[in-house]
Amino acid sequence: MHSLGTRVLLVTERDTITGKLKSGPGLRIKYGVPGYTYEIMTDKFSQSNYIRNITFNKMTSFYMLVKALFLRSQVVNTDAKFIHSFFWTFYRYRRPWIHENDQSPSQAIMDYMKIKNGFGEKVASMLGAVLNEAEFIITWSQWAGRGFRNDGVGKEKIKIIPLPYETKPFKSEHDGINVLFIGRDLKRKGGDSALKIMERISRERKGVRMLYVGKGVPDKHEWLKYYSSVSSAFLDNRIFPIADIFLFPTREEAYGIAALEALAHGVPVVSSRAGALGEIIDDGVNGFSGSSDDALHDRLLKLIDSDSLRSDMSKRALEKVSTAHDPVKISKMVKEVYDKI
Repeated sequence: MHSLGTRVLLVTERDTITGKLKSGPGLRIKYGVPGYTYEIMTDKFSQSNYIRNITFNKMTSFYMLVKALFLRSQVVNTDAKFIHSFFWTFYRYRRPWIHENDQSPSQAIMDYMKIKNGFGEKVASMLGAVLNEAEFIITWSQWAGRGFRNDGVGKEKIKIIPLPYETKPFKSEHDGINVLFIGRDLKRKGGDSALKIMERISRERKGVRMLYVGKGVPDKHEWLKYYSSVSSAFLDNRIFPIADIFLFPTREEAYGIAALEALAHGVPVVSSRAGALGEIIDDGVNGFSGSSDDALHDRLLKLIDSDSLRSDMSKRALEKVSTAHDPVKISKMVKEVYDKI
């Protein structure tokens, strides 16, 4: 947090598993905005026992929607010049406010939470109207920007500003080829598909191992190394440096920060096309994308079989992050929005 500058109240949820700030607001705070200083207000409802699990189901989704509506009855006063809110923190703000999210209300409710009924449509419409009260909407992808426009948010309010991220190209020597999967929600993140694809690969190629980071203990296999829970530091310093390919067959995704993290470590990504992943993964350049398990298997095998292709895609991955997610450039983009308040 910066000690000098115009004060901004940043309102955010905490991660329901770790209790820490979520990645989006955490990165905005880490790199800051020249001339501005953040005061942090965390949403206590994000730590409710009702949502301290890893799976979006009918109960947790319903709770999130009710919470979003309930917060509209809660007034937030502040002496800060304006407010920068994140995700589902739809309080009634008494200062000008900017809202930031990785997806629009309808994308979250209809596609991510799978609430495709009259109630979901009504809530999405109500939240779209609420967002039009904000001065600006910051989102991370063109895909999400289209979602906000479809929800009725004025085009002039929507600002596409990717997350800031630094490259971390350190690599560790290791034998064979390591395919990494990360996902706390096995079904939603495609952990079951990743295991099936790798089981097939294990019969076709020798010396290929899967590094599986997530919940839901899979069956033991010689080709599988399982990590149930690891810290961000352990991922950065111990796992990503020995990963050769990142496999991400996620079924529902808004942005895909895990894929961005992989690229930042110079790890090519083989992923689905969910959400905004098509904007992070340049198909055939820094990884491959596919719409089925068979397609992902074939593209993964192509990377496994070619050292030169993996090396070239690794370089392109680092180039993508260093240009599209440069922290200095991104901070200037946020400052341009702030300066208009």
